Amino acid sequence: NVISTKGAIHYLTDEEIIKNKDYLSSFIKKDHRKICSLILGGPTKYYDYSSENMKNIFSILNNLLKKNDLQLVVIPSMRTPKNSIDYAKKYFGENHTIIDNVDKKAYLSALSISNSIVVTCDSSSMISEAALTGKPIYVANILPRKNDKRFQEFRNLFRELNIIRNLGEEEENWSYQKLDETNRVANIIKQKINS
Repeated sequence: NVISTKGAIHYLTDEEIIKNKDYLSSFIKKDHRKICSLILGGPTKYYDYSSENMKNIFSILNNLLKKNDLQLVVIPSMRTPKNSIDYAKKYFGENHTIIDNVDKKAYLSALSISNSIVVTCDSSSMISEAALTGKPIYVANILPRKNDKRFQEFRNLFRELNIIRNLGEEEENWSYQKLDETNRVANIIKQKINS
């Protein structure tokens, strides 16, 4: 009775992502630029959110934004340190949108309106949630403090499924089948119960 999944089981649905699409419209800059969202996790025993690591991610991301004339929306999570949010504000300035508190509707809206999504490597859950959109996902890597083999295996699988690239790799537009493991597993369980 063990069911293996390709990503983390999560609570997000396509319907609520679509329903919250317009939530960020009063926050973002009204211009021609396409939107790229950065979904920030937070420090773990494997990954450190030092100013050096944040600067490295922001610098690579900034190149992507400038090269492709993109507007950035930064979405923090429960684990995101306040100093990382403040640094994002300082680094990216007035020309982009930094949400400075945890706001589920802003998160859902960002997933809905983004053309591409960047997620920090510390959160397999948020990478799995972003994969529900079918949009290109870049993983912002941080050098691990200790062996992160389990995370690497997860990311290797998502790479094989054509879901992710590493931030800083040659950018391109790619697509994949939306990953909705929660629904897939729920259906298997229902069938087992019914039979």
